Amino acid sequence: MSSDASVNKSDISLKKDRETISNMFDGIAKNYDLLNRLLSFGIDVLWRKKLVRHIKKSGSGNILDLACGTGDLTRALYKKGFVVTGLDISGNMLEVAKKKLSRVGEKEGVRVPEFVLGSAEEIPFGEESFDAVTISFGIRNFDNRDKCLGDIFRVTRKGGALYILEFAMPKNRIWRVLYLFYFKNILPLVGRIVSKDKIAYSYLPDSVTSFPQYEKFCGEMKSAGFSNVKYLKCTGGIALLYIAEKF
Repeated sequence: MSSDASVNKSDISLKKDRETISNMFDGIAKNYDLLNRLLSFGIDVLWRKKLVRHIKKSGSGNILDLACGTGDLTRALYKKGFVVTGLDISGNMLEVAKKKLSRVGEKEGVRVPEFVLGSAEEIPFGEESFDAVTISFGIRNFDNRDKCLGDIFRVTRKGGALYILEFAMPKNRIWRVLYLFYFKNILPLVGRIVSKDKIAYSYLPDSVTSFPQYEKFCGEMKSAGFSNVKYLKCTGGIALLYIAEKF
């Protein structure tokens, strides 16, 4: 009986349909930023800066920040002078993003980011609308990943690129053991205490370990039509920055 209950709990924690994911993130939106800084020791800020540096090198101007959440990456890109549109399925997360952005102030000559409620499966923009698409720790939450990557390819202009930050399992065995212990034991406990949510921070490690990583995920992006697909390690492989181009 206890075994069946465990299986059912795991099945529930990894449901990725739009309603489940949006409800989960609506529920933790208020404490999401605090927990990100706390649980990553602030390193997630450095990872986003790395992504922004690579976009600056590309010369991209008009960016879609997909699964933008509370808008950390949206805001970072806007502050560097990019025209950004944020899209997410969680209305509560977008409300936090708008409040955070209102404290930045307007940049002369740069449109203030717009935030749109929507899904990566049906991106509400026309073909080749953006020079670049970014996703910061959201791709693993997509239910129909093949369809989402196909739609991302559709809205990306020729000569543009897709930039994805996502958690990964370090390849170094010792580093991986330490990381997994923290990820499966300490992180969910702290997350539950602070957020008061019993599911969200158990979902996180399960969603990371079940997500295709390194070359395997690069293969998925190639299948969607992208070229010159590569990944860069962040902090020993705790996270990866994937970059894929559209020709």
